[in-house]
Amino acid sequence: MRFATMGSGSKGNATLVDENDSALLVDCGLSYSRVRSLASERNYDLDKLDGIFVTHEHSDHIGGVKNLSRGLKIPVYATSGTIAASGNRFDDVYELKEIGLDKNITLGPFEITPVIVPHDAQEPCQFIITARFKRLGILTDLGHVTAYVRKMYGTLDALVIEFNHDLDMLQASDYRQILQRRISGPYGHLSNDQAEEFLGGINYQTMSHLVAAHLSEKTNSPSIVLACLDRVVPSTVNTYVATQVDFSPWFVISG
Repeated sequence: MRFATMGSGSKGNATLVDENDSALLVDCGLSYSRVRSLASERNYDLDKLDGIFVTHEHSDHIGGVKNLSRGLKIPVYATSGTIAASGNRFDDVYELKEIGLDKNITLGPFEITPVIVPHDAQEPCQFIITARFKRLGILTDLGHVTAYVRKMYGTLDALVIEFNHDLDMLQASDYRQILQRRISGPYGHLSNDQAEEFLGGINYQTMSHLVAAHLSEKTNSPSIVLACLDRVVPSTVNTYVATQVDFSPWFVISG
């Protein structure tokens, strides 16, 4: 199994997970044309995609879902709450499949486990994706780390985790107080300190790659995030900071 971020941040998110002749996309806040362009640059065949898994209804995660689903004729998977909160933005998708938070989904070689998270959305979740006994965790868009999240994400082979904001930079920003409170609140986004604290308590024995994601372009800095990672992540783990504009390298989970 391998994975890559096609874009990560408040302007659009998409994570591509690939296993031989199958693939899935977690979220698509990028336009269909942008996804096609990025895939073309990497000579990647989008026809391999078997589905889009949506974490929640915010525009930076679903803005491009409908057109991509229709263009490639692939189903969209989301919780009932996300579907309800999305309004007409899922109208006319190729196929819409409701998922429950208590049941794994099998799609080709992948087993996808939804994980409920605290975020200011209708029924948000994140995903752990398993293929050939390797586990990739995707964990963004949550205001705090719950005991359940710690349990589910405690041992992985790779992890994409939110480092949304530096609290000092957020408080010094020109964001209105109500927005600052929303971002830093218990149903907002993980700060650097919160993500670092969580990473200090997980098991790295099998982990090969860790990607810091969903950085704010205004209230965070890759250099600050890299310093956080250096403090808690063993040197045996490959670390990377995803950006809004770049298609990341492929991260291969092997063993």
